[in-house]
Amino acid sequence: MNKVASYLQGHISGEVSVSERVRDHFSTDGSILTIKPSMVVYPRTTNDVRKVARFSWQLAERGHVLPMTARGNGTDLTGAALGTGVILSFPTHMNKILELDTKQRLVRVQPGVNFKSLEETLHTHGLFLPPVPESYEYSTIGGAIANNASGIRSYKYGDISSWVEKLEVVLANGELIQTGPLSKRELSKKLGLPTLEGELYRAVDAILNDGQDAINAYQKAIAAASDNAGFRLETLRHKNGDVDLTQLFVGSQGTLGIITEAILKTAPYTPASSLVVAAFANLDDALEVCEQLSRFQPSALELVEPELFEFVKKHNSVELPVELLIDGKASTTLFIEAQNLPDRALAKFTKQVVKTISRYTEAYVSATDFEEREKLWSYRYATASFMGFDVGGKSASPIIQNVGVPQAALHQFMQDAKALCKKHHVETALWVHVQSGEVIAVPLIDLSKLGDRQQVFKLMDEYFRLVIKLGGSIVPIGGEGRLRAPFTKLQSGSDLYALFEQLKAAADPHRTLNPDVKLGVEAKELVNLLRKDYTLQAFADYLPRM
Repeated sequence: MNKVASYLQGHISGEVSVSERVRDHFSTDGSILTIKPSMVVYPRTTNDVRKVARFSWQLAERGHVLPMTARGNGTDLTGAALGTGVILSFPTHMNKILELDTKQRLVRVQPGVNFKSLEETLHTHGLFLPPVPESYEYSTIGGAIANNASGIRSYKYGDISSWVEKLEVVLANGELIQTGPLSKRELSKKLGLPTLEGELYRAVDAILNDGQDAINAYQKAIAAASDNAGFRLETLRHKNGDVDLTQLFVGSQGTLGIITEAILKTAPYTPASSLVVAAFANLDDALEVCEQLSRFQPSALELVEPELFEFVKKHNSVELPVELLIDGKASTTLFIEAQNLPDRALAKFTKQVVKTISRYTEAYVSATDFEEREKLWSYRYATASFMGFDVGGKSASPIIQNVGVPQAALHQFMQDAKALCKKHHVETALWVHVQSGEVIAVPLIDLSKLGDRQQVFKLMDEYFRLVIKLGGSIVPIGGEGRLRAPFTKLQSGSDLYALFEQLKAAADPHRTLNPDVKLGVEAKELVNLLRKDYTLQAFADYLPRM
């Protein structure tokens, strides 16, 4: 064990590992990048995290930068869970539900809590945390907050930012802060602090006073229903004038501070739901129906293009039921769900949906029984077969996987996106969270081939420019991580990007908090970090899907 690791091991209650195999494990996450850390720390307490941060800060003051990367289970698809310095792995010890207040519907948790375990615990009390990400079975709450996670039901319930009440955060120098709304008087006290917390509040105050025009201009320009690019500056000031840093850390991917506790809001839970699945002869009809269905407020409205079903049929011998085939073939398919409603309301919803779609197609089925619903949902989750594809060197590579497009532009974008992938000679399939306009595309690429590796950033650049041209967002959920960081300025524009840099400099002056994530990296710097054999085998127990 090297001197730094030995020093840390002697000062924290958790463990420190410099094992070659351990570091190899933490050298990859869900992305196509690979970076080997210097060591892995398994903190047991918030105090452990503070000590590591304080030590990293002191080293940086002497000119030796030891970056820190907070990590859950490494499901991030953008390389944000990777780092050259210390990986802080939270699931081992800091994985507890600390407090549950059923009356106020609040739960206090540590970042390493498994999302599914938390959800199951909440269910036993008649509660749930609605914005369930696709990776909830194996991801952590800390990762979900750091990435502002969302899922197929987030249009109705919002992303996880809507459910975060307060946070406990360790700053770059080891200071511990609790976030929450501050009145003008309370803010004034913070502004006078001779600490890093005070410096952060002073930066925020300057941004709110001098940068509001840039923030407002961007908010007016973005037409996508969901956007998580850069930092959430528009959330800093509440309508009543209070300033709150909570949302600043949501979606920041560990670049402004390290989350060590969170207080989350929950909602009443009813397990009953209704699902209608319908197939349409063409995309136009499907999108027209989506527009009409929005007034019924479905909890989920998913669109899957026929290419995905054709792929699954070819490679996994799984085919849609005959009731959902048109002329014997798969076609554009909608999954329409109502959840968390009384039985009478569910029956009314199903009746309204069936009446609407029957004007366009006779190929539909509905279900309220749990097993029948699960079977129908399994066709939507055929995305797992596509995400896990790895044959002949080609694998489904998450480089353009999530973008947000205005609903009015969905049809045009989907056609242009397929044409662009065809131009670059990559096979892909599209599926859509219709209500939020989030389009998922995961091209099949052979990263062992130089040509395919060189193609990655060319495809990303053209694809993202297409999104931005339509008023969309290249980061509708999650964050830029490392992989999309070269395109942050393209999305935000120079004025807003300068505010992001101003905030980052105040919160992390020595660049010890996940450097090169979200900001400050060029595409050419990432080329040598590309994996040559991308696979999701580390998550094979769970069949990753999107």
